[in-house]
Amino acid sequence: MTDATGPLLSSRLAADPPPDLLPRPPLWVNETVGVRARRRDAIGPVDIVCADPLAVLSTSVRGARAMAADELRARVADAYIAVGRALTAIGRVPIRFWNFVPDPGDPMGGGLDRYMVFNAGRFDGYTKWLGASNEFGRLLPTASAVGVIGDDLVIYGLASDVRGTPVENPRQTPAYRYSRRYGPMPPCFSRATIATLNGAPRLLVGGTASIVGEHSVHVGDADAQLEETLRNLDALIRAASGDPRSVSALDRLRDLRVYVARPEDAAAIRSTLDARCPRADRIELAIARVCRPELLVEIEGLAHI
Repeated sequence: MTDATGPLLSSRLAADPPPDLLPRPPLWVNETVGVRARRRDAIGPVDIVCADPLAVLSTSVRGARAMAADELRARVADAYIAVGRALTAIGRVPIRFWNFVPDPGDPMGGGLDRYMVFNAGRFDGYTKWLGASNEFGRLLPTASAVGVIGDDLVIYGLASDVRGTPVENPRQTPAYRYSRRYGPMPPCFSRATIATLNGAPRLLVGGTASIVGEHSVHVGDADAQLEETLRNLDALIRAASGDPRSVSALDRLRDLRVYVARPEDAAAIRSTLDARCPRADRIELAIARVCRPELLVEIEGLAHI
């Protein structure tokens, strides 16, 4: 795993504008696996860092930006099948994925954009790896997929020796049940995963945006999208904690990564999150295109439950 230190993202206290996103997991991943002795290996195209009982995997689809839709779909499927084989070989199961897609909203013909084609490839890979799609609800780890500058599509995964517990948001349609409006095959991820990290239960929150049901809301309004995203985070944490009456769901958030589509929105977003998530030890911001062109902010992170 590449060291995630350096100018990847801005810290909670940083005043400088956030940089463009680099294809790396958030800082907490490196910190979590860093407390153990590491073993590095490669299985086919998949690089692995084992730090028992965790493992971090990475692979890439080189030159993804220049590929036609059919080729990209096939290559993404191959990448996920390779990840599945690598995990089987080391006796681990995935609990979190990060996908970095070159300009996900770029059109690729036939009414599809690059994110939709990526989703179709990931779906194909999962069905060969995990089996029938009607079983996805109990098997899928959480994930995010955001845009990066560059030509390669990069996949990182965090795995454990114990399967996590998927969590869905009661305000949102499970992504793997989206209609064909959002592509020929649905996105394959759960909204969050409960997993054990360093002996304690944690909620791994996937990319969360201003979506209600399956539809984007508050198009063009970054402030309203941020508020809707926080409502979704609140509902998701309540669902995971089993305490719908809690008045402090956002207080459970400890580490946030925030993807901001427009640099001019970053300062206001940071200020709001400082106030609304007071117990977060770190709030990292980066400039990145989100999975849907109309979405202006996406938040993922780690929460105590």
